[in-house]
Amino acid sequence: MRYALVILLAVFAIAAADTTLDRIMNAAAAGDITPEEAALYLVMSVRERDLLPVAFTEGATSEPCGTPALLEAGRLLDRVSSPIGDGSGYRLARPQLSGPEITFITASDHFRIHYTTQGGDAVSEAYAISIGEAADFSWQVQCDEMNYFYPPPDANMGGCNRYDIYVMVIGALGYTSSGGEFKPPDSTHNASASHIVINTNLGPNLIKATVAHEFQHAVQMTYDYTEPTWFMENCAVFMEEMVYPEVDDYMGYLGGGDTPIRKPWYDIRSGGGDNLYWYGGVTWAFYIWQRQEVEAVRTVWDNCADQRGANMMEALEDMFDSYGMDFEQGFMEYGYWRWFVANNWYDGAMYFAEAADWGGNPYVFNFHNFTTLPASGDNGVYPPETFGIHWIKVDLSDYQDGWVNFSFNGRDNFDWDLGVILWDTDGASQCTWYDTAYPAGTASVSVEAEGWDYAIFYPGALSITTLDLLYTFDISYSQGIEGGSVVPEQSLSVQSNPLVPGSMVSFSMPEPGNARLALYDLTGRVVSTLASGPMEAGAHSVSIRDDLATGTYFLMLNHPGGIETMKVLVAR
Repeated sequence: MRYALVILLAVFAIAAADTTLDRIMNAAAAGDITPEEAALYLVMSVRERDLLPVAFTEGATSEPCGTPALLEAGRLLDRVSSPIGDGSGYRLARPQLSGPEITFITASDHFRIHYTTQGGDAVSEAYAISIGEAADFSWQVQCDEMNYFYPPPDANMGGCNRYDIYVMVIGALGYTSSGGEFKPPDSTHNASASHIVINTNLGPNLIKATVAHEFQHAVQMTYDYTEPTWFMENCAVFMEEMVYPEVDDYMGYLGGGDTPIRKPWYDIRSGGGDNLYWYGGVTWAFYIWQRQEVEAVRTVWDNCADQRGANMMEALEDMFDSYGMDFEQGFMEYGYWRWFVANNWYDGAMYFAEAADWGGNPYVFNFHNFTTLPASGDNGVYPPETFGIHWIKVDLSDYQDGWVNFSFNGRDNFDWDLGVILWDTDGASQCTWYDTAYPAGTASVSVEAEGWDYAIFYPGALSITTLDLLYTFDISYSQGIEGGSVVPEQSLSVQSNPLVPGSMVSFSMPEPGNARLALYDLTGRVVSTLASGPMEAGAHSVSIRDDLATGTYFLMLNHPGGIETMKVLVAR
């Protein structure tokens, strides 16, 4: 790869947006307001939203989580040398409740809950207790079971060194703030204490999801509070599912709008946006979890803590490397993974069965959807951003006797990959990808159509740039190969189907590298890992276990060159 990974700290610069946070950040970037004013308005958007100028609120989408706004406010204040005379500083401090403060220590002894039963922030004791119970369970799952760092003590800022959660009316469901908090002087990384505030009007399930979400932010600030907020939000929504899988609040972010499924051309590092992209960006954390293991998401944060200062992209690179992959492979696999969700999901297509219930179908522009060949096209109105893709879909119904040839020409002097998904809707798929020729950005790929219902070509943009990543393509049909790379036939095969105890599964490695062949049941659970680790190029075969129950399963082979799946039956 010839691209240099860089850190994207700004949360507002990638996707077109219309949240209050983005309006404020865009106004600051344009010079319409000063950094001091932007910091003040960001804090007010969470703490005192009704006091904001109407230009920042009228018709704007509200952020469910106030943490990004407060983080950005703190970063703005770090860049200015003059004292803040407009109140930003005190607004970042610990909140003051509207009535007499009542506190209690939760059953785990980890949290101190602050609430009142009087004034505008009034809640019942039962409401405060439910927040404490959700906090205790969030700590248990995230810290005790998943082994994330414990939040550091806060130098008694809340009356003791337990973690403080306040219950009050705010302009979000909740927020976590490290502004003005204790920074352990002996920390080898950018660790910070923090506090959480939870709104007063949440239902039982929303309390659970919000507390799990905000406590993950508290944990992240223990690793490095300077890391970019896009991945913080990806992981905070991910943790809602890890702590409370029965709630499924995250699905509300995937029903449409600005998500990695509906807007795949967005940079995966994109911020909130009009439809809150970084919450829907939970799919990136889901992919990491499902492709590796649940610990892989924590490994990214471990890598962040290994180096002082923001280093998220390097941390992701190092995580993939620890699993025998690289970032390029992970990014291109993510393009395949996102295709088989919602209405495209089928038993055996993807190992996260809940993805079938996601509301937003993978989006294909009408000018990228072909039933007749030859055809040609380009990037259209929305070229892919850095780390973005387009899906270009070809119906193979009328082309089963020959080859479909795809010729790609991307903007010169930029790095592109070209992915190819072959899909048999009866229950099989395969995917591979190719580096384009540098610096010309060209690639030609030929696909034998027989046996497949669709071919989905997807260019992936891998260069860091602010220029438009433009491309053109031509698709033709012929009785032979017109040149360029040939998508290999699926190598994954079985000795018999149904399989019986001792049956052999065969596959081929196109090149040496790490591979994993696993057998999944239809809930997405790994039943058996048949092969995993470094493998030589060429043919391999393994036998299935003899203790599998009769039923339907699917095989998935991941290797450096692509992915193959097939549905199998097991009989005894």
